[in-house]
Amino acid sequence: MPNIYEITGDIRKLWDLMEEGELDDDMIFDAMMNSQEELAIKLEGYCKWIKNMESDIEGLKKEEDRLYSRRKSMENTITRAKQAMQMAMNEAGEKKMECGTFKVGLQRTQPSVQVDEQYVENIPSKYLVPQEPKINRKLMLEDLKAGEDLEGIAHLVEGESLRIR
Repeated sequence: MPNIYEITGDIRKLWDLMEEGELDDDMIFDAMMNSQEELAIKLEGYCKWIKNMESDIEGLKKEEDRLYSRRKSMENTITRAKQAMQMAMNEAGEKKMECGTFKVGLQRTQPSVQVDEQYVENIPSKYLVPQEPKINRKLMLEDLKAGEDLEGIAHLVEGESLRIR
């Protein structure tokens, strides 16, 4: 069986021959019907393959979500265990301890800045980072659909996509 590109090429050749008037209508009709049947069979095969791949992708996404949830749960368990260890050492007044094959110690961390959110408007400009303006494409789309003229700025572009039902 020819591949999808060969079938498409054959159909294109038939259209050219029909426009040139080199074949009679019955011959063109029979050839076109045959090519379209082959194309329908080939497209059905593609659809089945795509649906199978989409099903596999959904299964992989669910497995990713399951593994992500499991990883986050394990990370949270470790965080709580470390907090419990730190609290126990603080209560015992210990900064360093030898625990079998491990040495556990408390140390100070590097200082970090905690911004007081209720006073954000009081922050001097020297602490603010200037940023490039961002285009709000969603708002532009809404305005263009509403009929607003944005000539020289933006315009709507429509394409087409394949839908398998």
